[in-house]
This record gives sequence, C-alpha cells and structure tokens, in this order.
Amino acid sequence: MIEKNLKTVGFSDMHNMQVQAVLEVIEKAMRLAVMTDDDDIIEEVTHHVNNMVQLFGGLGVKVDCLED
Repeated sequence: MIEKNLKTVGFSDMHNMQVQAVLEVIEKAMRLAVMTDDDDIIEEVTHHVNNMVQLFGGLGVKVDCLED
C-alpha cells in the first residue's frame, strides 16, 4: 500500500537516462515473468512493478497477455 503523503523522487525529477534505466529494468522483469508462463509469478511481478512505477509518480502498469 502506498502512503498518500509519501515524498519521493519522481520521474520528472530524474535525468532522462535514469528514467530509461528504470524502464528497462521494468521491461526485463516483466519479460522474464511472462517467460515463466506462471500466472502467480506474472501477477506478483506486475504488482511490484506497478507499485514501483506509482512511487516514482507514474500512473502504474497494465499487462495484457495474448495467447498464440
């Protein structure tokens, strides 16, 4: 749960290279979670990634898995 009065450094305060680095870690974590093909792992990683993005001032993440 995220506290409403929590003061953090946000994406808007970061250098563009820092934002890109954070987003790359998020992308890699989500790709690895999806590669496990385990819904519990995907949900857990998505939950943590979503919280992290919100802590940095983003709106969060949404993951849609498409089946072949």
